[in-house]
Amino acid sequence: MSLSPEAFLGWEAALPFGPGRVARGHCEGALEQLEAAIGPLPELPGSDPECIRVVPTECLEQAKSWPGFHDGRAWMHTAGSVRVAPELQPSPGDRVLDLCAAPGSKAGHLGWMMKNQGELVVNEQSRIRSQRLRRNLKLMNIDATVLTGPGESLGRRLGPTFDRVLVDVPCSGTGRVWLGDPKTWAEWSPRAVKRLAKLQRMLLHSGLAALKPGGTLVYSTCSLLEDENEAVIQKIPDDVIIEHTMRYTPARTEPLIEEGFFLARLRRV
Repeated sequence: MSLSPEAFLGWEAALPFGPGRVARGHCEGALEQLEAAIGPLPELPGSDPECIRVVPTECLEQAKSWPGFHDGRAWMHTAGSVRVAPELQPSPGDRVLDLCAAPGSKAGHLGWMMKNQGELVVNEQSRIRSQRLRRNLKLMNIDATVLTGPGESLGRRLGPTFDRVLVDVPCSGTGRVWLGDPKTWAEWSPRAVKRLAKLQRMLLHSGLAALKPGGTLVYSTCSLLEDENEAVIQKIPDDVIIEHTMRYTPARTEPLIEEGFFLARLRRV
């Protein structure tokens, strides 16, 4: 894995625990209602405290039963997931594409930031996951055009017509390992990572094909591996620049246990 000795020790200390959870208020007053039900919600560093707060680990199970997470007033994210839409910075009136959108937490956040003004197009290859995506967007009262098909070819079919594109790719999930859940690590293998990296490159280039000149694309994974992160974004067209990248390493930090996450913001000039 792509970790320094110090970062590896932090990751090792976080292994017995799942990543922390964050509440995103989807309706006015939702976070205040959640606090009244379970207690104070700390701020997530670098995020807007008006709409994003940390759910303390000791309150997680109580929070999951709060009705607001089931009627669309709020949404629960991991810390990495809730940082994606603000990184893309969609505005009302933009045309936005989420290339790999299920189950819809990031797509819902994008639509919320757009204030349901503009056009949000979301895609999911699996028909079953696409149905769940539709249900979740409806629950959040987000207007979107839902497509079902392979993301690897969609960008070229739609053409360079989008102001913002999110490419949150399938990945090895090495940043979300929890020793209490074998599903989080049971399928690791060099062969699987090689296969995923090939798919990730295809999805990234599909997303770039849908991007207007001057448009912004965010590429993201919950992987710690360079093969799925830095190596994927190395080979891009000459008219695309990498504005910056960000890495989050699993660690037992306060106010929550961070997950491993990678973000890269690209712009077509």
